Amino acid sequence: MKELDYNPKVIIMFRAADAVSWTQALGKDGDDVVLAPGWHHSIRFPGAAALNAKHQQRVGRPADVIVGPAYACVQIVANAVQRAGTLDSTAIRNAMATTNLQTVEGPVRFRPDGTGIVPTVFVQWQAGQQQMVWPKDLGAVPFIYPAPSWRAR
Repeated sequence: MKELDYNPKVIIMFRAADAVSWTQALGKDGDDVVLAPGWHHSIRFPGAAALNAKHQQRVGRPADVIVGPAYACVQIVANAVQRAGTLDSTAIRNAMATTNLQTVEGPVRFRPDGTGIVPTVFVQWQAGQQQMVWPKDLGAVPFIYPAPSWRAR
């Protein structure tokens, strides 16, 4: 895209831009790209700040965007096992189906087909950092739009 000087107003990537290696490999050319990882360390949900602080202490950088969803999965399973009162897989699955739980990823419920109902967040690479740009009421920073041309970066 840069070589062709193709300048879309926004670039949205799924999974490719999630990893910290994105900015390490691309530098400023990776900036302004939007991703929808499902979580960001600055999100204002109970437990997210504490999770990020522990990650920061252990790893020396903010929690990656996959840390929150992974931790939320543990919260959901632990809650389902506790509510099931047994380690029977059917009982746990049935308990999981009725989940209505506040996690570090926000409120989580499940549809009858088993798919999750969780909040969505959008993150944008800005100056080599992943910044949450939506939703605003959960701590987002301003969204850079339109993305600057390659020549202006």
